[in-house]
Parts: sequence; C-alpha cells; structure tokens
Amino acid sequence: MNQAESTQSTTTKYFRKRHFWLLLAVPVLLGAGICAVRAHAADDGFGFGPPGFGGGGTPEQHKAFMERRLDKMLDMLKANDSQRTAIKAIAERMFAEMQPLHQQHKQLHDAIVAAFTANTVDRAAVEKLRLQVTALVDQGSQVFSKGLLDAAQVLTPEQRQTLAKFIQEQHGRRHHF
Repeated sequence: MNQAESTQSTTTKYFRKRHFWLLLAVPVLLGAGICAVRAHAADDGFGFGPPGFGGGGTPEQHKAFMERRLDKMLDMLKANDSQRTAIKAIAERMFAEMQPLHQQHKQLHDAIVAAFTANTVDRAAVEKLRLQVTALVDQGSQVFSKGLLDAAQVLTPEQRQTLAKFIQEQHGRRHHF
C-alpha cells in the first residue's frame, strides 16, 4: 500500500467514525428537542426559577427576576452608587429592546410547535422558521453585546475580572449537555 492509499484509508475511517457518531447523536438531539418543545408547550419552562425563562410568567415577572440577579451581581462586585445607577439604566434599555424580540420569538415558537405537530411536517416551512429564529437570536445577541460593552465601560478592570471569574466558575454548573 502506498502513501496515497494509506492516507485515503485513514481519511475514509475518520469519516466513517464521524458519521457513526453523527448518526448516533441525531436521535439523542431529536429527543432532547422534542422534550424542549413539549416543556415549552406545556409552559413548564427549563427550571430558571419561578416563573423563569421559558415558563409561564409575565414580562414583569421576568424583569423582576433579572433585577434580583443584577442586584446580586452588583453586590458581589461591590459596585458604587453611580455604577449601580448606570448599569441598571443599561439593563432597563436592554429589557426594552428585547421585549419585541421575545414577542416575536413566542410567535415563532408557536409556529414551530404547530409545524411539528401537523399530520405532515413541511420541511421547507420548518427551515424557514429556523432561519427566522436564527435571525432573531442574532438580533438579541447584538442587543446583549452592546449592553455588555456599555456595562464594561462602567466597571473597573478588577470588577470585570471578578465577574469573568464568577461566570467561568458558574459555567459548568448550568450546562448539563
């Protein structure tokens, strides 16, 4: 066997192994997706506290939940009064900018549930909805990034480092996949 055949054989084995894992992952991910859709459809949410994100609850309840989280974060960072005022104003602006995106997401979510529960699943329609959700997520990410950068200008480098360390420590606790 020459070097070209050896390289081709290794490449073929790699792709076969990769396809095996992809084929194994598809049913698992599909099952997780169905569970997620059912949880949202039943208004059970994902356990981010009553009412939590994704569960039943009014925008006011979500806002109050986030304000409590923000206050805890500002306490942890030992933020002074001017920092608290500035960051709370940034959060208020972000909440106002995200409100229409949340409403659009709810409409898209309902459309996705309807598409998946129809007698025949229209792949083109689901793909169109997926693209709309992706665009909406990108808009939300832009709002969040702008708010994060605005808050970074208010915090000291030490506070930003403390916050980054805290987020890094918490990361593994919230991501179970």
